Amino acid sequence: MQFKDHLRLMATYNSLMNAKLIALLTPLPDEALLENRGAFFGSILGTLNHLIVADLIWLNRFRPQPCGQVLTPIDALPKPKILADPLYPTLAELTPVRAELDALYIRFIDQLSDADIASPLSYKSATGGAFTKTAGLLLSHVFNHQTHHRGQITTLLSQMGLDIGVTDLAPLAPNIEVSQ
Repeated sequence: MQFKDHLRLMATYNSLMNAKLIALLTPLPDEALLENRGAFFGSILGTLNHLIVADLIWLNRFRPQPCGQVLTPIDALPKPKILADPLYPTLAELTPVRAELDALYIRFIDQLSDADIASPLSYKSATGGAFTKTAGLLLSHVFNHQTHHRGQITTLLSQMGLDIGVTDLAPLAPNIEVSQ
């Protein structure tokens, strides 16, 4: 498997799991999603907002890249100030943005060449540290970050008696289309 195929698989898995999570959360009242459950970002909705904030930060970092023109839809979205910015106060407001960002990652990766994936990207972290890493490594980080926080949410849901079901990549992979 080529690295681009791996990135597309991760982006597709990410989109599938985000949609699966949103589907489980949709019947719940916003009060349940806003309840502080002791997670790093407090509530389920706080954690979902953090993921969108992180995605907006990363997509804005990728935007100047040669294939970044596909990311122009992010120009109309908020520019978060901090990692815990509560951009969307309800799941109904957050859901279409989550789907849009997931689709943007897939379209962005589809545009990338091997040279784009290997190209360096310099950025500053939220705490001001300067870094340079390859675009491919940073995209891998984005999807790992999403998995980490979805795992926190699934723990909170489990404590509420809700089960998201299978989240492992391998059993889901036959249902995920990988570009050739």
